[in-house]
Amino acid sequence: HYVANSMEATREADGEYWNRHNFNANISQQDLVDSYMLPFQICVEQGRVSGLMCSYNAVNNVPSCANKWLLDDVARKEWGFDGYITSDCGAESDVVKNHGYADANHAVQDIFGAGTDVDCGHFMSNAATAALSGGFITEADIDVRMQNLFRVRLRLGHFDPPGPLQAFPLSDVCSKEHVALAMDGLAQSAALIKNLDATVPLSKSNSIAVIGPNANLSKSMVSYYGPQTPCDANYPTLVDAAGKFGSRVTSALGVPSINSNDTSGVAAAVALAKAADKVILAVGTDLSWAHEGHDSETILIPDGQKALISAVAAAAKSPVTVVFFCANPLDLTDLMSNPKIGAIFYVGQPSLTIYGLAEVLFGDTSPAGRMQTTVYPASYADEISIFDFGMRPGASPFARPDCTSNTSSCPKGTNPGRTHRFFTGAAVVPYGLGLSYTTFSYQFASVPTTTPISLDQVRGFLAASTRNGKMFPSRNRLDELAPLVQYEVNVTNTGNMDSDHVVLGMMVPPGAGVNGVPLQQLFGFERVHIKAGQTVTVYIYPRLSEFTQPAVDGTRVAHTGEYTFRFGIPETKDRNMGYLEHTVTAF
Repeated sequence: HYVANSMEATREADGEYWNRHNFNANISQQDLVDSYMLPFQICVEQGRVSGLMCSYNAVNNVPSCANKWLLDDVARKEWGFDGYITSDCGAESDVVKNHGYADANHAVQDIFGAGTDVDCGHFMSNAATAALSGGFITEADIDVRMQNLFRVRLRLGHFDPPGPLQAFPLSDVCSKEHVALAMDGLAQSAALIKNLDATVPLSKSNSIAVIGPNANLSKSMVSYYGPQTPCDANYPTLVDAAGKFGSRVTSALGVPSINSNDTSGVAAAVALAKAADKVILAVGTDLSWAHEGHDSETILIPDGQKALISAVAAAAKSPVTVVFFCANPLDLTDLMSNPKIGAIFYVGQPSLTIYGLAEVLFGDTSPAGRMQTTVYPASYADEISIFDFGMRPGASPFARPDCTSNTSSCPKGTNPGRTHRFFTGAAVVPYGLGLSYTTFSYQFASVPTTTPISLDQVRGFLAASTRNGKMFPSRNRLDELAPLVQYEVNVTNTGNMDSDHVVLGMMVPPGAGVNGVPLQQLFGFERVHIKAGQTVTVYIYPRLSEFTQPAVDGTRVAHTGEYTFRFGIPETKDRNMGYLEHTVTAF
């Protein structure tokens, strides 16, 4: 969704309503360059992707699929994109019907001129002929679009004789090895964010009660952008995962669904919890909470689930384990602070692959996933409107979301900053958190010996880019230059269990949090497997692009001052998860 397609459909309490088809995202060049467009730049320059999809929304008053600056000037000419651009389905029609940007003839002209190659919908089939007859586009314009499409098809070998790829049968998708690989994806990514007194791993000899509205969540998730029927028509759930190694498992929903406040089933769930050796609470969200065309309405756990969690945790024989299903970062304050909740796994929305959590729950595999999102307190959603796409903290042009008066009389909100890079408050769960069943220590094997370091090489590259009229210096070419600093970190597994471990490289830039400079940013990571008692050396370093910051107008400049490089996160440095810091001055 290129670019800034970060809301679906929301009506705020004051009545203001926008959806993805008519929303205009007003975003500063500074935020566009280093937050919204940067992932696409990396995918194009380093991933060499062959396809982009322009999004429904407009960006700074121009619909994405008719935005020549986005599609042609930046993606093709600056980043060197060499592939096809398709619209999101119906986005080209939105240029006329929902954005009111142009009439049909001029919309065709603008969409062709911007560089959109494929209409996922019916707008062009209805409007392009008239635009061609009226001289708004030419056959040469159509030829350019066709050339982009056929060039990609030629790369894919669509006109070649059958080759090795065609020899793989569809049945390979459901081979034993591929199913195991899919399950292992969850085992590797699940983040353990709480584990009091080694609540997990669970014993395989325990009787287990799986309680919660997501206990049987699986089948409803399968067909969302996927096949209607999974491998072997099998729909494993968390209940199945809990019973994989022979444990006696009972289950109850407790509340009928994730949004229900019907607590009539809580008493039965409490009785089940009292009878079991261990309890797993299956809570969080499902697709009814947020999906395509519908935004999350709150970041609060629903009252029905809160009542269930509290009652079951209080009744259980020992601290319970929570498996939190969530694609939206709900406020977990109560769960993190409740001593009756011993462990929390954050699993996203794994669908069928929830079965892969069994190895982690019972200790065949140690968790090594890290939180890839920041969990905010509930007050965050009262401060900033979903319509405010600003990344950096400051005044918001939109009304406070908790104001129920009409828009004109509501006080404006305040943007506390988005993501771990800019959020100025205290996170409930910080970005990068992830615990393990074993322990780790870090030691520097080598650190930069030349300091301060000169950024002249960075300045020279940026100046050359500016002379060439580029707003987006090539990260590929800049990062191909020799690194200015390098680190070698010895990571020792000081516990008793072999385990994967993810070493995070975080950087605190000079002037962090002031004048639009991020509070921190991730500059690298390395996932390694370390046997108990052994040490692995990790080589990790910031690329030259990390020593730049975008100015207000989006122009990148060399950023001088004292950099702090962190390995690991401060929140776990006293929990035997490894942590180091080192500072370097750049001039």
